[in-house]
Amino acid sequence: MSEMPVFDPDSSWLPLEERMAREGSPRRLALLREVRNHMRSEIQGKFDELMDTLTAEPQYHLWGVGEENGPKGREAVSTFYQNMFAGGGNRFHFDIRRIVVDDDCVVTEGAMIQPMAGAIVAASGVEEVEGKPVDPNAEYLAEWQLLTVWPADADGKLVGEDIYFGSPPMARLRKLSQ
Repeated sequence: MSEMPVFDPDSSWLPLEERMAREGSPRRLALLREVRNHMRSEIQGKFDELMDTLTAEPQYHLWGVGEENGPKGREAVSTFYQNMFAGGGNRFHFDIRRIVVDDDCVVTEGAMIQPMAGAIVAASGVEEVEGKPVDPNAEYLAEWQLLTVWPADADGKLVGEDIYFGSPPMARLRKLSQ
């Protein structure tokens, strides 16, 4: 098994900032900035700032984990993020390895890295990690491949997220604690 990346949530948006520094198009720079602001606000748990990056009726699509799903509309997206923050689901590191941008959207691709309680890992049906039974009292680090398309409207606000899972969210797990 290859080595898992370092878990550092606050470095998640640095590749976007590096790409912004090289961008010559004002429109594309604005879109990169909005994605960076969205990601930073999400990871830092800043709900109002996060919602300010979105259009009035955002549409989220999650692909590759069964049927397409995801919250649709401002109220559903708001509830989605409130629940995420309440459960600590915004504690993640997106190790962005590729960024593509045009005048309509930004695409980010890389590894999503997130700590998960052993009880959640066990409840998902995983029985063993690294050849040992899942310990419901331990913490695990999960990694999975993710591609996100961030479409934007004419004003540069994010229409939502189209998220494609390249591997199941618990494809790679490593035990962190006893």
